[in-house]
Amino acid sequence: MTAVLPATGPTTVAAVDLDRTLIYSASAAGTTEGLQVVEHLDGAPLSSATPASWELLAELSRRAVLVPVTTRTEAQYGRVRLPVVPRYALCGNGGVLLADGVRDPDWDAWAATTAAEAAPLPELLAPLEAVAGEPWVRTVRAAEGLFGYLVAHSRDGIPEDWLAATTDAATAAGATLSVQGRKVYVVPAGLSKAAGLLRLRRLLAGEGPAPRLLCAGDSLLDAPMLLAADAAVRPAHGELHEQGWTGARVAVTDATGAAAGEEIVRWLLARA
Repeated sequence: MTAVLPATGPTTVAAVDLDRTLIYSASAAGTTEGLQVVEHLDGAPLSSATPASWELLAELSRRAVLVPVTTRTEAQYGRVRLPVVPRYALCGNGGVLLADGVRDPDWDAWAATTAAEAAPLPELLAPLEAVAGEPWVRTVRAAEGLFGYLVAHSRDGIPEDWLAATTDAATAAGATLSVQGRKVYVVPAGLSKAAGLLRLRRLLAGEGPAPRLLCAGDSLLDAPMLLAADAAVRPAHGELHEQGWTGARVAVTDATGAAAGEEIVRWLLARA
């Protein structure tokens, strides 16, 4: 890791997923009233959060090492305007480390080696590209040269039989399939948020004790990270909630939508 590490390891790391955990599209927020826009795309508002969650997030960053952990690419993450610039951020489902906003090349090498344990990227993309011309599909893309995803026009438009077959194909290829709203991700199994976060925690610890780990997330791709945490929280919505998923050290919010995002930040802040 080429990034400069602190001389003394932190006592707490707060790792937070972004979409549908901390920030919300208009359809996922539950309301548009009183929300603060935190992301624009082509000049149009794309994601929002409650103003209180943004203020509390700044306080959380003073009490712990705040690490956004997202499936977003580096470019997509760069659109989000957080109240502080986190010292570290994990993009590409743990495959990209940004340290003070600069991409770490040593981390890129580790991610490439890890992703190579699954089938080659063209094979992972094949089930997605096979339906790219279907009317329910908006686009199919590769992310950071590590994994692929499909964006549908709506979640209801994604055929369940195609999802089942693609899940089987992903598993056979050594990958994980996750549905997040209208997006379908196929990611090498070894390239996970949990693997990236635990690697970062070891590096931050240096020769000292590992920092306490607090995590928040809503999707299947977040589940291993939540289970690896000393304490974790998930919203009462999203992929994990729909499956009734929980863990021994995983709390669940009372609220849903953007209000759950604020509840999550308060929960983390109380334990930082």
